[in-house]
Amino acid sequence: MLQRKELTVLLINVIITKMVLMFPRTLISNSANAAWLQALYNILTAFALFFIISKLYRGKKNIIELADISGGKPLKIITGLIVFASFVINYASIIRVFPETIKIVLLQDFQVEFITVIFMAAIGLGAYIGIEAIARVNYLFLPVIGGIFVLFLLCLSPHYSVYNILPIFGSGAKKIFINGFNTLSIFSDLLLLNIFLPYYANNMEAERSGRRALLISSPVIILILLSYCLVYPYPVSEEFMIPIYQLARIINLGSFFSRFEAIFQFAWSVMLLLYSAIYVYALCFVWQTTFSLKYYKPLIFPVTIISGAIALLPDSIVQLVINEKWENIIVYPLAFALPVIFGFVSRKYYGARKDVINEKA
Repeated sequence: MLQRKELTVLLINVIITKMVLMFPRTLISNSANAAWLQALYNILTAFALFFIISKLYRGKKNIIELADISGGKPLKIITGLIVFASFVINYASIIRVFPETIKIVLLQDFQVEFITVIFMAAIGLGAYIGIEAIARVNYLFLPVIGGIFVLFLLCLSPHYSVYNILPIFGSGAKKIFINGFNTLSIFSDLLLLNIFLPYYANNMEAERSGRRALLISSPVIILILLSYCLVYPYPVSEEFMIPIYQLARIINLGSFFSRFEAIFQFAWSVMLLLYSAIYVYALCFVWQTTFSLKYYKPLIFPVTIISGAIALLPDSIVQLVINEKWENIIVYPLAFALPVIFGFVSRKYYGARKDVINEKA
């Protein structure tokens, strides 16, 4: 059984990691330098949906287990496959982009296929040692990330210009509050909270963990976007593929250590490796739960191979099958709709049981 603080930090990592790569550019492309305002809107929406789900849900059975209770094995398999597919789509953008960015930023002379193989081996090993070890390493490392982030913001402060975020509503209120609803996919990783419910002592612990993860990660998301928008005016801010790395490049810590991006690259790589190991484990765990398998470790190799295959797909296939549009349209509705649907199932199931109080206490 993992401690709540370890699972909370795990959730913080999976939420924030997307903001390290290309997600800021997605928001900026939609609402210009009002991306921070769009993120605030998404955060408030995510809190509201999380509040509804937490009030509906009972017990500590995840949605796959509840599907088995309510609809038997067929519904259990269908639900498990839906969750598996949504995790693959959500995770695909990371495993696709990370090896290519490593090649561009650090290892220009290496083939991306070689980097991908090393990356897959590392995350497969991480998944093999189990979620407990991943969560504890994550718990030890995230304070280091926090310190680097504070230093990052302080070093950027001389480059800030308030005029860069004007006009306040960027591309317009419609872009922010209607089109911008799709970027709620920032928080689609919260579905992991439901899948990992068996690791919590009870569902009240899970609710506190999710709420604290949102409370801590939300200001970080806002500060990342606000810093970027304060440094770069629109439309310049839309041009960079990895906005956070671009911010790190302009920081100079003096003649002794003039490249802050070296620190950024270290922190960024560890975060992404932990994120990927969490997702490979989660994919194996979903498959294990769906088909009632005794062990998850035999699944690690095929799941890692699938991950590597996605990373090496030709660009044309990636754009057709696994692109940002599909992630926004498919993943976040499932991430919030499935817990709501099975929240009603859990109320019906536990409402008829006398031991519900004991499971919730």
